[in-house]
Amino acid sequence: MNRLITFVLLMFATAAMAQVDVESIPDWYNNPPTSARKIYAAGTATAPTLDVAEKKATMDAKIQLARQVGQVKYLSKDGESITTEVVKAELRDVRVERKKVISTGNSHTVFVLVSMKKKDMKRES
Repeated sequence: MNRLITFVLLMFATAAMAQVDVESIPDWYNNPPTSARKIYAAGTATAPTLDVAEKKATMDAKIQLARQVGQVKYLSKDGESITTEVVKAELRDVRVERKKVISTGNSHTVFVLVSMKKKDMKRES
């Protein structure tokens, strides 16, 4: 019985650390800005180290940006429910516009907003 209680408490503590308070999420993450000159995308990641969380969040934002400017294909093998998403896009001069870090215990959550000038956009065919 003690092991069960310890396990439940450990799971609760782990879940609490992994969650980010909804009020802590920056507005620009859910509603990226719009502009006649730039295209924006937001990404997020959580990792035990800050540098890994930042790199993963930036990569997530770039993937979101690529989805907006590139060609997206979904591939699946016959009879399998696993689908692979392939995005083909050329990203140029991508800049980090905003970043927010939330650290709790041994976990770091990073939100990143990236932009690219629309004139640098090259549609893939």
